[in-house]
Amino acid sequence: MKKNHNSRNKARKGIAIGAAVLAVLVIAGASTYYFTHREQKYKVNSADGKTISLTVAQMKAELDTETFYQGISINGVDVSGKTLTEVETLFADDTELAAPAVSITLSVQGQDYPIDSSVLGLTNNISEMITNAYAYGRTSQQTDEAAALVERYNEVQHLKTVPQNFEASYTSSAASVSTAVHEVLDPLQVEARDAAASSFDKANLTFVIEEEAEGLSLDTDTAVSDVQAAISAKEYTKTITVAAQTVQPSITKADLEETLGLVSTTTTVTTGDENRNTNIRLVCEIIDGMILQPGESFDYNEDVGQRTAERGFKEAGGIFDGATRQELGGGICQVSGTMFHSVMKADLQVDERYAHQWPSSYVDAGTDATVTWGGVNFAFTNNTDYPVAIHAYYKDRKVTVALYGRPVSDGMTIEIEGVVTSDTPPGPTEYVADPTLPAGTRAAKPIRNAHDAIVAECYKVYYKDGAEVKRVKTYTSYYNAITEKIGVGVLAPDGVTLYALDPATGVVAIPTTVPTEAPTETAPTTPATAPATAPATAPIAPVA
Repeated sequence: MKKNHNSRNKARKGIAIGAAVLAVLVIAGASTYYFTHREQKYKVNSADGKTISLTVAQMKAELDTETFYQGISINGVDVSGKTLTEVETLFADDTELAAPAVSITLSVQGQDYPIDSSVLGLTNNISEMITNAYAYGRTSQQTDEAAALVERYNEVQHLKTVPQNFEASYTSSAASVSTAVHEVLDPLQVEARDAAASSFDKANLTFVIEEEAEGLSLDTDTAVSDVQAAISAKEYTKTITVAAQTVQPSITKADLEETLGLVSTTTTVTTGDENRNTNIRLVCEIIDGMILQPGESFDYNEDVGQRTAERGFKEAGGIFDGATRQELGGGICQVSGTMFHSVMKADLQVDERYAHQWPSSYVDAGTDATVTWGGVNFAFTNNTDYPVAIHAYYKDRKVTVALYGRPVSDGMTIEIEGVVTSDTPPGPTEYVADPTLPAGTRAAKPIRNAHDAIVAECYKVYYKDGAEVKRVKTYTSYYNAITEKIGVGVLAPDGVTLYALDPATGVVAIPTTVPTEAPTETAPTTPATAPATAPATAPIAPVA
């Protein structure tokens, strides 16, 4: 037993001694390897192109620096020897270093127009470029440390003879580029101007025409795309030619002079009433020479204005409540009626037209056109592609309204006809008590004349080469029946008493005993008024 115990002790001592020796050998080998590798030299390329040998420590001494390597520049600015913080501060403090000098010019028909670069709103990736420039020569894909150092060292040495510049990329939004380009090109674009009639020469009966002018159209959309492409391609100094096209006007002065002329004219005969004729003359003077451009409208009440004494209008006969009465501007409906005929003959668009209470004497029934201030109106629109001029005048108890513009289409002429389709006599005469006339005496003039109930149609009749082509019914006018009203005296001989009147027969109820003298106890200064016996009717606005 003792022998076996000694044997085990000896074995244990042998294992321990072996392990110790092995450990010493491993440590010694590792140390030998480390110091041998540390001093090993590797062939590298120097800046002058020579091959030299350097240890790892020697390579690291030059590579492991916190400054940018020699030969590194950003946007053309040499940053060699500067720290990352110094370079970031440099570009942050001097914005011109962080942005290129943009000089993009738009050329239009040989003339250059620079774009305002501040409007482009350029944005850059300068921060990314600074990071990339600092990282240049500091990284390698090699897994072996020594090989990676050799690669880095050669790369950094190469920089000293072949510098590396890092250019930042610049972008601008499509909206910013569009704004910048439009600021330059929009003022250069010119709308073609058609020849236009600016006024009407009433003496020579011709339009005064302003000449046409050419326009200029620029391809702005393509220019925007070209500028955007130049910025993306870093072409910051560039001249871009913009496509330009001359735009011809659609209407020339020669066109208008050849096309425009007298289209229609209408003349009606007036009365001998001087006040009425004065009113007609004033309206003609107001509207004479007016021009309606395509799409413009004529509004009789608005364009003539209110008829007042201050403006020279006189009192003359006008229709009110079925009777004629004196009013300012009486008679001017003859101008609107005459104009209505010329407008229809010129084939223009009538917007408003109303018939009188009874047919007018100066035009066919169904072809009149009444107006009243604050009431019915006459209006029309120039629905052609050419100007229309109004020439209106009064002379020798005649009023004429002529329209100048383009001819009626297809070489036609138009005439206006009124056709009465129904004529019904009015009811029996109405008699109205007149307290100012002696009993049984009739007034010298009727209070209201009788007028038939008439239905009349208005036709536009088209002619070509003297032959009728077609006729178009345009309006149907209804003139209500108007009964005659006659005043009959109902005043008794005493100057006070009023007798009763039968409105159907006009007979005054005179008593058998007629008072001859007024009672002494009563002496009224004004006669009493008998109640009206006419049927109630709604008042009608005064019309000329």
